[in-house]
Amino acid sequence: MEPKPSLLTEKEWSWERDRLLPDYDTSSDEKKRGISVVGTFFNFAKASIGSGSFALPWAILKCGIVIGAAGTVLLGLLSVYTMQLLIECKQFISKELSQQERRTFNFTQLGKRALGEAGKWAVNLSVVGCNLGVCAAYMIFISNNLRWAFTCFGSVCFTTWEIYAIVLPILILLTFLPSFRWLQFAAYIGSVFLVVAMLVVYVYGASNPYLPVACSAVVYMPPSWEGVALWFGVTAFLFCVHSMVIPLESEMAEPRKMFFVLDMACIVVIGLNLPFALYGYFLFGQQTKGYVFENLSGGTFNNVVRILLSVELILTFPIVFKPASDIVEEVCFSVATRINAVQGLNDQTAKTLKTQTIVLVCRCILRTLLVLVSWGVAVGIPRFEICLALVGSLTATVLAFVLPPLFHIIIKWHHIGVIKKSFHIMIVVFGIAATLLTTGVGLYNAITSPGSTTSCHEINQYCAAKNVYPTVTDALCSKYNQ
Repeated sequence: MEPKPSLLTEKEWSWERDRLLPDYDTSSDEKKRGISVVGTFFNFAKASIGSGSFALPWAILKCGIVIGAAGTVLLGLLSVYTMQLLIECKQFISKELSQQERRTFNFTQLGKRALGEAGKWAVNLSVVGCNLGVCAAYMIFISNNLRWAFTCFGSVCFTTWEIYAIVLPILILLTFLPSFRWLQFAAYIGSVFLVVAMLVVYVYGASNPYLPVACSAVVYMPPSWEGVALWFGVTAFLFCVHSMVIPLESEMAEPRKMFFVLDMACIVVIGLNLPFALYGYFLFGQQTKGYVFENLSGGTFNNVVRILLSVELILTFPIVFKPASDIVEEVCFSVATRINAVQGLNDQTAKTLKTQTIVLVCRCILRTLLVLVSWGVAVGIPRFEICLALVGSLTATVLAFVLPPLFHIIIKWHHIGVIKKSFHIMIVVFGIAATLLTTGVGLYNAITSPGSTTSCHEINQYCAAKNVYPTVTDALCSKYNQ
């Protein structure tokens, strides 16, 4: 009989809960009883509606309207299905667990149950890669927005390096905070800012009658298979919130309603993101940029929104960064503990003030290095949309379409039929193939694509113009009418 993987203690669960649910507040009476259905729904919705939504019009540009619209719906449905597989696995294993053990169960523990240490490392490596990649995308998003806003307000064009020189020290210092609970308000306020930014795009289009679709500037079928791969990476990134599923289900007051929450969240996320993606593409046609807000002309309100979005992401950065840093720190300090044991150092020695100071310094150094790793990715891949596509292809696809069905097959092998097994194997094969193909395309574009295509001169033109869109439309119509 195989030994059961060790589960987390109460103290370790507290750490794990903070890692996966950084805005969890144990002082709240509501959360002592359990997170409500509405609260759980909001957590999923806000995780899937973020900065990545502004790259969706560009993703539609790359794959065409047919594949973009139908594929987004299918990927959303498939993502919800694989999330439900995680819940099924957890509920199946829960029969063997105590009440406390059920509360401590998470994606990493599920991987360890299914594949031992290999499953645990597969989950942890994917989470580290995904979160550090998201942090890199945040840095690109922040630098581009602040560059535009500062240039428009100050009439002085800042370089990307100058923006990073301002922002990077702030991000590093924020990751040193011992607790991020006081930053939880940023997630909620940030959701408002993101909705406002989306509304700005809608209002901008509604106030302008010149649509590129009038002169056939949109594409309905994929221009190339490479474009489909880039679209897949961006869209997979949007729906990958699988690491949140098991912890949130464990904290729900009514866990049996988790499937309903997932279904409703999928409908809302697709209902908000897909129309926005199509509208943005219809609005700007072949001129759609990787970050659609860069298509908008100058204006004080638009630039204020850019600054607010940047501030929100700066405050959210340490929350997104925490899961990756916690995993890396856990590995590093477990190695250090083993070295101490070999050298004969006991626990009492580890509790001394000197040792605790050394640990704190090492923790800060390690977090600084991880922030610099994300910054290196941002510098190496300076285009927001390409960075999202690569992160979505390399890590989000594994977390969403490879590991959940694979774990489900292994854990429930004797309890599911042949048809379901075959279907899940097909999902795993699809996930692996998609990961390999789309990651290759993403890496190729990251290497060959130029950096930011918006020069200081172009930014100044957009800043000075109240509405430059008719000029863009005229150029598009001239091109397509030749």
